[in-house]
Amino acid sequence: MDCERVRDQFLVPEVTGEDGPWTEDVAQHLERCEPCRGEWEGLARTWALLGRWPDESPAEEIRGRLVRRIRLQLLKEALLSIPPVLAAVIAVALSLGLSLLIPYPFLVSLCRVALRASEAHVAPYLVAGMAYGVPLAAGVWVLRKRVLSGALVGSVEAALLFLVVLAPWVLIQCRDFAPLLQAAFLLGMGAGAVASSLVGLGLTRLAPT
Repeated sequence: MDCERVRDQFLVPEVTGEDGPWTEDVAQHLERCEPCRGEWEGLARTWALLGRWPDESPAEEIRGRLVRRIRLQLLKEALLSIPPVLAAVIAVALSLGLSLLIPYPFLVSLCRVALRASEAHVAPYLVAGMAYGVPLAAGVWVLRKRVLSGALVGSVEAALLFLVVLAPWVLIQCRDFAPLLQAAFLLGMGAGAVASSLVGLGLTRLAPT
């Protein structure tokens, strides 16, 4: 038997976890061929060393950090895969941008002039609040290909989430309003969000897919 064919047999016992037995031809070849015998002995030592290599586990701190990161990523993917959440996120960003361009008190004052209402009247606050809820229609429209399944319930969920996220910001910006007028402004924003989301939903049904 030639050396090449013998060396092809070297990995068989190591991979299968067996010690042989060698065929008689291979055993005889190893007895008389020093290069093949030396290669086999070196390979056997290597496999023996690998068998004694300790199983290392990552440090507990690293493992915990990795698990937390994976959980956070899964949570993000789960949340952002829900159309109402995505629609609310888009609407919150647009509404915040609108509030920075046109502050809440300024729009309330414009509505008060347009409605010829007194400073204590709730109507200007309701109307102004509704204007800041309109961006939810844009959020629903952007996701028009994903919101048609359970669309009505999803639109209401998006409106509620939109209002819950924005409420603290609104209360801070409207801290000079009387409590009743703050409530009216938030009520208007919620009504505007629900109405605009339903309008956006209607437009998605009319738009070609």
